[in-house]
Amino acid sequence: MTNKVSFTQQLLDDLIAVALLDKAEGVIKLPDWQRILRGEVIAVGPGRMLPLGERAPMECSVGDIVSFAATAGMDSQYGVGRSIRLMRDTDVDAIVESEKSLTEQLHDNYTRVIERQTELSTL
Repeated sequence: MTNKVSFTQQLLDDLIAVALLDKAEGVIKLPDWQRILRGEVIAVGPGRMLPLGERAPMECSVGDIVSFAATAGMDSQYGVGRSIRLMRDTDVDAIVESEKSLTEQLHDNYTRVIERQTELSTL
């Protein structure tokens, strides 16, 4: 894990903020469209708004280590010397490591579905 970055801005829709973990180093420099980067998710938005007024669940959560294309999102300097990247949740190629176990993730998803069904049945 990286040094923790306190990210105080509120992200909108399905945006995530990712602290970059590794830089492209080596003798042969690949073009951006071929490079894969890794980073730690430091902030997530509430999710994309769906047509009926509900929010789509986010795939990533704070603390996840993710991989993504070098061309995804946009770079930003946050704080002193910290490089972060703002991107859409859908730009993430894979969650490499998650702080939650698979069982916890499935339980969270199941709970969300049940809550949503309960809301819809009361309408």
